[in-house]
Amino acid sequence: MYIKDENFTYNPDDYKFETLGEFKIYLDSGWNIGFEYNGIEYGIEGHNNSFDIWIYDKCDIANGLTLEEVLDYKLDGVKIRDLILDAEITERLA
Repeated sequence: MYIKDENFTYNPDDYKFETLGEFKIYLDSGWNIGFEYNGIEYGIEGHNNSFDIWIYDKCDIANGLTLEEVLDYKLDGVKIRDLILDAEITERLA
């Protein structure tokens, strides 16, 4: 059952990753994330050490990646490892 919290205010700083290590542990633990980069919303989801990257409301752009391949995957010419600490994190889900 979902209970709506009327007092919740989204603060993107609460969702940011402090370090690349924190991001890696988060994904390696099976959690999913959503983030915005250059005006496009992306998602990363993992299952059994295999990860998928997609664009929200569109399509998958990469499937079956290792964690290192996710980190080295480029969005607009920039590796995810180099942008994720500055990207706006929109979701952190188990």
